[in-house]
Amino acid sequence: MKKNLILGLAIVMTLFSAVAYAEQGISVKIDSANVEFNDDIGRPFIDENSRTLVPFKAALEAFGAEVEWNNETRTAVAKKGDVTVEVPIGEPYVLKNGQKIESDTVAVIKEERTYLPIKKVMEAFGAEVQWDADTRTVNIITESVDAKAKILEAYEKFYAWKNYDMNALINMSMSVPGEDGSMQEVNMKMDMDATTFTDPMKMKATVNMMVDAGDDKLSQPLMEMYMSTKGNKYSTYMLINNPETGESQWVKQEIEDEEYIKLLDPNNEEMKALNEKSMTDVKYLGTYPSETGNLQKYEVTISYKDIVGLMDQNLSVFKDALGEDAQLGLDLLGSFDDVKCTIYLDESTGEFVKQEMDFSSLLSKAMEQMMGAIAEEAPEGVTEDEMNNVTEMLKNIKMDMVAEYKNINAAEDFEIPKEALDAIPAEDLIEVEESTENAKVEETEKE
Repeated sequence: MKKNLILGLAIVMTLFSAVAYAEQGISVKIDSANVEFNDDIGRPFIDENSRTLVPFKAALEAFGAEVEWNNETRTAVAKKGDVTVEVPIGEPYVLKNGQKIESDTVAVIKEERTYLPIKKVMEAFGAEVQWDADTRTVNIITESVDAKAKILEAYEKFYAWKNYDMNALINMSMSVPGEDGSMQEVNMKMDMDATTFTDPMKMKATVNMMVDAGDDKLSQPLMEMYMSTKGNKYSTYMLINNPETGESQWVKQEIEDEEYIKLLDPNNEEMKALNEKSMTDVKYLGTYPSETGNLQKYEVTISYKDIVGLMDQNLSVFKDALGEDAQLGLDLLGSFDDVKCTIYLDESTGEFVKQEMDFSSLLSKAMEQMMGAIAEEAPEGVTEDEMNNVTEMLKNIKMDMVAEYKNINAAEDFEIPKEALDAIPAEDLIEVEESTENAKVEETEKE
């Protein structure tokens, strides 16, 4: 059971510090080109309806429209091609060639400058408008982009990679009670470097951890791990710290199942279908410069409910391999809300460069459910209030990840160390630990 639970949690996680900063201004881009604003012509702002309003003349002229002001009707007018958009001040609508389009906010005059609801106006001209919350940027896209098709094309290229390096930086933060009873912020940072080869599959990863708890700071290697497939066998090798001896020890875990191996194949059609189905919405957020070239930014909404449905329907081997723990994992995934993932593609190649994801809501939900199950069988001596405090603490965990891909098809090859290949099986280690614990209990009872 323990073996399957560990593996199940690993698979679930593979399918998935508060930082203070000064609020930055709002930017506007048209086809990734910045629109210039200043104090003289005015600057964009967010109104009481949470909508972005921008200076009329600067934005529309940058768009290539002819603009004028009708003082009699207090209406801003913009013309481009065969489209005329009229925006009356203070009215919850705009007019496109005389046809009314309802709006959830209004144009205003502020400090003698006219500000328009940019989204409604640009959509009236046939442009697509997306809000990039990370950079507080309004992206106006005049030529339609099939964002989901671009991401799926990138995945097809990813499936064809022979090897690659990846660096993942994971940030976690939570509040824990200090010795004086006050809550203390604890920040944890995990830095993972990994190299993956795909045919046959093998991977190595090293993880370092830094913990910052005010005056207490800790930095140390956390884990070294290898994974590989050979024939119908999937093997995991981990160098872990033995708390009894303080020494590191290699442990291995093996699964021998042809169908399970198929799940790890990047060209597995069922997994491709699952990945595509899980993307309920994909938005193109414009192009941004970087040190290595221009990057296209996309926001992908992932539905875990759709993942669970496909797994439950098509991937029976998932349950066969993991037993009852598989259903627990599926139930947990099915309870998650939709989550957004930011993906950056190289503009010139269309390949993945970087992914960003905030796991806070997923982790909070998982911890809430886990603590609910534990609370039903609370450890002896632990009060209900103490359990509730722990539950609240774990529910408020924050976690985010940034993963970058490098050296595509040019990663340095490696061999799995002999001491890892000769490691003790995980199930044997668990049996040893359980025997040792039982012996301690029996000795205590005799005393």
